[in-house]
Amino acid sequence: MPKEVLYSQLARYYDKIYWWKDYEREVSFLTGAFRKYGVEVRKLLEVACGTGNHTKILTRLGYEVTGVDISDDVLRIARKKVPSGATFIRGDMRNLGTFVEGEFDAVVCMFSAISYNVGIPDLLRTLNGFYGRLRHGGIVVFDTHFTKKGFINRYRGEDIFDEGDVIGARLGTSSRRGGIGKINFTYLIKDKKKIIVIRNDIHKLGLFDPTDIIRVMRDVGFIRTKVYKDWTLKRRKKPKGGENIFVGIKP
Repeated sequence: MPKEVLYSQLARYYDKIYWWKDYEREVSFLTGAFRKYGVEVRKLLEVACGTGNHTKILTRLGYEVTGVDISDDVLRIARKKVPSGATFIRGDMRNLGTFVEGEFDAVVCMFSAISYNVGIPDLLRTLNGFYGRLRHGGIVVFDTHFTKKGFINRYRGEDIFDEGDVIGARLGTSSRRGGIGKINFTYLIKDKKKIIVIRNDIHKLGLFDPTDIIRVMRDVGFIRTKVYKDWTLKRRKKPKGGENIFVGIKP
């Protein structure tokens, strides 16, 4: 199934599938990091903004947000969800410099989206783009659940969501080859009287050690680089499993 068809089918169910995600906690981490690093943030670039759940909270807090995503379908939802205080642009995180103008006080990239860079060259290109869009003294924050040691090969899992008229199940399987992980989702959704089956929602992910990501950040030019664990500002020297959140400053 072509990706554009796949996402047009899934976009409307995205928020239902991820009903469990604590966006408030993650935004609280962001604002805490801004304070901890002493960065005054007004203009914020949110890369891979999805349907705008982080964006909605950030604009409510008074930030001026530019959201970027590769999918027109999720951006349509984001624009309806956040009708003011944010601007949304379609584009690939690896090419930020070609469609995003100006400088920002902060660049953030949430929900493990950084892992769609499947190799060091892609990661370097993306982080160079983040660096280029930051003002001097600006802050970058991004996270990933997927690491070389933490990714589970041959994982089998299922998620259920139930919102009255809409109920669904998602089955997931995983595999890995070298430094690339693959997750394949299958969906069964009952939307009122309509039954929807979606197969082969495949996600290819770059699997890096956190130390490799920090090294690339430093190669790009970021300083004061640190890795935090599970949405707390307590630093873990050797994070294993869970969420790894990376923070750096453009000097």
